[in-house]
Amino acid sequence: MTSDTATGSRYEHELGEQPSGASVPGAGPTSWQLRLRRYGYAEQPRTPLRDRLVPPYRTAGTRVWTLLGVDPYTAEKLVRWAAWAGPLLVALLAGALRFWHLGSPDAVIFDETYYAKDAWSLLQLGYEGSWPDKANEKILRDPQSIPLNPEHSYVVHPPVGKWTIALGEGLFGLHPLGWRFMPAVLGTLSVLMVCRIGRRLFRSTALGCLAGALLAVDGLHFVMSRTALLDLVVMFWVLAAFGALLIDRDKARAKLADALTTAADRGDAPAPTAKTAGETDGTAKGTKGTAEETDLVRPDALIGDRLGLGLRPWRLAAGLFLGLACATKWNGLYILAAFGLLTVLWDAAARRTAGAHRPYRSMLRRDAVPAFLSIVPVAVVTYTVSWAGWFLTRGGYFRGWAEGRRGLSPDSVSLFGLRVPLPQVDMTWVPEPLRSLWHYQSEVYNFHVGLTDPHPYQSNPWSWLVLGRPVSYFYESPQPGEDGCPVGTADKCAREVLALGTPMLWWAACFAVLYLVYRWGFRRDWRAGAILCGIAGGWLPWFLYQERTIFFFYAVVFVPFLCLAVAMAIGALLGPPGSSEQRRVLGTVGAGVLVLLIVWNFIYFFPLHTGQPIPVSDWQDRMWLDTWV
Repeated sequence: MTSDTATGSRYEHELGEQPSGASVPGAGPTSWQLRLRRYGYAEQPRTPLRDRLVPPYRTAGTRVWTLLGVDPYTAEKLVRWAAWAGPLLVALLAGALRFWHLGSPDAVIFDETYYAKDAWSLLQLGYEGSWPDKANEKILRDPQSIPLNPEHSYVVHPPVGKWTIALGEGLFGLHPLGWRFMPAVLGTLSVLMVCRIGRRLFRSTALGCLAGALLAVDGLHFVMSRTALLDLVVMFWVLAAFGALLIDRDKARAKLADALTTAADRGDAPAPTAKTAGETDGTAKGTKGTAEETDLVRPDALIGDRLGLGLRPWRLAAGLFLGLACATKWNGLYILAAFGLLTVLWDAAARRTAGAHRPYRSMLRRDAVPAFLSIVPVAVVTYTVSWAGWFLTRGGYFRGWAEGRRGLSPDSVSLFGLRVPLPQVDMTWVPEPLRSLWHYQSEVYNFHVGLTDPHPYQSNPWSWLVLGRPVSYFYESPQPGEDGCPVGTADKCAREVLALGTPMLWWAACFAVLYLVYRWGFRRDWRAGAILCGIAGGWLPWFLYQERTIFFFYAVVFVPFLCLAVAMAIGALLGPPGSSEQRRVLGTVGAGVLVLLIVWNFIYFFPLHTGQPIPVSDWQDRMWLDTWV
């Protein structure tokens, strides 16, 4: 495993400025730089402009395979296949864990009582019907009885997550396996996506697979992958949108690099100065063309300021995915705003690297409007279409609210806690179903902001990263000889499904987040900023609702970004290029110990994630904090 793609990378500086005090290109390192090397410091070599725009992937060596007796030709093929084979193997392991005894507990646990039944109702009626008391007992009884009533019920979440759960119920019926099947599928696919996203982000297959493996053994993600709740579906689409924007970033920067290369080939590039000649001395492995050809590529203000980047389908895909996230739960709106800002800042940075004199003005002129149109309207249309079942039927809640009513726009809007009056406009020309849907959404919004009923497992977002208050989804106390409790148990057993993140992973993530803040704030590392954006978009908005009833499991939306943060920090622990052999050995040992502790921690808490019966004394040993009980 190498770490140069996670810390100290020669590709990290968007502008290509030499760090303060760095040696002059071509000159040897100074004595103080040599002394700092023992602490992991390595001077930043200048890189070609094309590599600053589109950093090449590191080419893994074949030494390990040849040491194992593999012939060189096969070893090269294995190295090439590793970019997909590694992530697929990690995802296979994650899938095996998530599908193991997926139907256990054979019960309706926690909020499955809402979403599993709503999903079945959508499948049968196209809208959410109502259910009588003790419906869960009838559903789980043998023979089964499904007492679905076509009378509409009031639901407060959009339908995409419930339609997703309904796909599994359509395959396996209204049973625990059926309503948990699709969350397990999405949980497994999200591990694969994190591996590939990490590879693209760090330009390292090893670090990408490490990030995916960390997600595979996170307790919260694991439990949510085996439970029919909506938040894992939100996480999946948020992660897909982030991956799409990463691909769009690479492709947009490649267009700038190609335009600069074409200008250099035509002889239109600015003449090299003494500074730029030093900046492009040498090429990185994996760049296109020879060193002489690469040295001809120079920043060009005309290209950086004016080049249009054309159609960007991956940005459209990101808009679709963010729309699906919002159509699952409304907290996707905050992530849509965060990712929208992130992608246009990436465009400004790319134009600055390409030579734009006023990159932000160029971004606003060339990229901001297309970015908005690619994301926001696409997300709005996606959200509206997700209500197709409600539109195509007549039985949904508030479906006919606007019939015979005059339409008026809102008379005020709330901004930062203040009510701002607005002039009312006649909106009767808007089709009645759309006005009915708008009224429904406004009622749902009022419900969400006014939800303050106390709950024994509610928690404050301040406590999430340190696992202050996990949520118990299911708990039983079987007697010895019952429900899997060993006959010789001295006392009764405990059987629980606890939505608890793997403690060693989350506590390591606390330090990793601080490290990323340093990398982003002081080293201008765009990768750290991207990961922090994902964490902030999924976490910080909840601080706006201190009075609302909220739960720790909402944090599953940004768990993949915590795993990417830990992987990046582990890359730093391994040591940057130029580190001494002793530094690399110490870093590798430290990283290995941390990863093994995280895996052990997941195994230790595995019975609490899967509802396996264990003696009460063993259960008490796992209650590390009083707030976990």
